[in-house]
Amino acid sequence: MTRASQPKRTRHRRAGMSLLEVTIGSMMVAVITVTASSVAVDMTRHIAGSIRQTRVVAEARLAIESLRRDFGGASLDDSQGDRVLGQLVGRRIASADELQLCFDGDGDAHPDWLGPDRVITYSLVDDQLIRTDSTTATSFVVAQHVESVNFEPMAGEIEIQIDFALGDFSDTYLFVTADVP
Repeated sequence: MTRASQPKRTRHRRAGMSLLEVTIGSMMVAVITVTASSVAVDMTRHIAGSIRQTRVVAEARLAIESLRRDFGGASLDDSQGDRVLGQLVGRRIASADELQLCFDGDGDAHPDWLGPDRVITYSLVDDQLIRTDSTTATSFVVAQHVESVNFEPMAGEIEIQIDFALGDFSDTYLFVTADVP
């Protein structure tokens, strides 16, 4: 056979990839997957932490707003519109985590601590700061996730420290206001 009559031999490439190529590709996919999942876990932790912090801040704002309103000096529910009736005339701290405020109901400007005076009580029950109104016999949750509360009289002021905890996030808020004369 002459060269011209010999069939051409061509090298056939096989279809697919070699074991080395498959191994390197698998390792690259594994590294990318591990990196992406660790980034996703870190982002999830950060978002969950931000949600806990936001919830605690919202609860603290509710507690401080309720206290600010009550220490403002007059009962907001005074239906008579009389500036003397409903005035904050007394405060007593029953325990470190219970505060009572007395609003004048009979116009004598003296805390009687019973009807017709209105007594508002702030107390810690489980992990909730509760506000109870003796006149209407109603209670409601002022704030949740409260770890502790401390009512402390100071010279002419009252200091209210509220510690919040939610998951691994905790924060302390301090409310200082003029004490009741």
